[in-house]
Amino acid sequence: MILAMLRTPFGWIGCALALASLAACGSVGGRDIQSGSIATSVPIEKAFIDMPPGGPGVVGVIERRFANSTSQEIILSNRSHTPGQNMVTATLFGPVKSVTGPENVQANPAITLSAIGNEMRQALPGVPMRVSPYYAQSRYGSFGYAMGGSAQGDTCIYAWQRIRTPDLDSNMTIGQGTITLRLRLCEPNTTEANLLAVMTGMTISSYFMAANWNPYGSAPPIPADFGKLGTAVLPTAQVTPQLAPDPVQAAPVRHVVRKAPVEAAPAATEAPAPDTAGRFEDYAAVPPPQL
Repeated sequence: MILAMLRTPFGWIGCALALASLAACGSVGGRDIQSGSIATSVPIEKAFIDMPPGGPGVVGVIERRFANSTSQEIILSNRSHTPGQNMVTATLFGPVKSVTGPENVQANPAITLSAIGNEMRQALPGVPMRVSPYYAQSRYGSFGYAMGGSAQGDTCIYAWQRIRTPDLDSNMTIGQGTITLRLRLCEPNTTEANLLAVMTGMTISSYFMAANWNPYGSAPPIPADFGKLGTAVLPTAQVTPQLAPDPVQAAPVRHVVRKAPVEAAPAATEAPAPDTAGRFEDYAAVPPPQL
């Protein structure tokens, strides 16, 4: 029966389909198991952000993939006593690899103070934060931040930044993509300048390999002083800001000098008059007898 089927062209096709189905059934058990969670742990060398020298170290990275972006929670070392975790949240919007459904889209709204307030209350519960009115800028553009002090004595910062090409410089072929950054950091015995140095010293080390993905915009023009005769260009006195906290001076110890008790000198007593009775000087001199 089988030989008769093999003699016809359709018989060969039927046998090939049967063998293919058997091979497929046998390979099902050898495939990798896929996780239904969109959050996965990745090695720390895959972090989107490189921390500045001397800054907090990276101890873990949690990555979440969406249909339009990839987000990472970069966990930082923590020396504070404030409840919560120090971290940098970096999100890259762009042509991501399809690993989830098209309905799983992450929102990319403009920054508003009300939205930042909700984020701060979740990241720093119970810590009174004050939004700084001063202008701050890193190598990627301006950013906002808020400072506060926890009940445990730590100084905390919450900084936010949205990196995107200006609308006038972008179109459908170039200048697409957005990067959002959030920094939540609490440190003991530190200053506002040291915490700001972490935000300004971070480096974005990841990107999409796409011709139209460029959230940074055009390259800045070369300063007019470069290469111009009669102009001196010297490096600044301090190239990198100080990241280590200022040493804490111990409170001066007050030494109490206690004087040893002085014993009172005994009262001087008059010496008794010498007994002069019976002295030879009290008698008259008697000459010796003559022989």
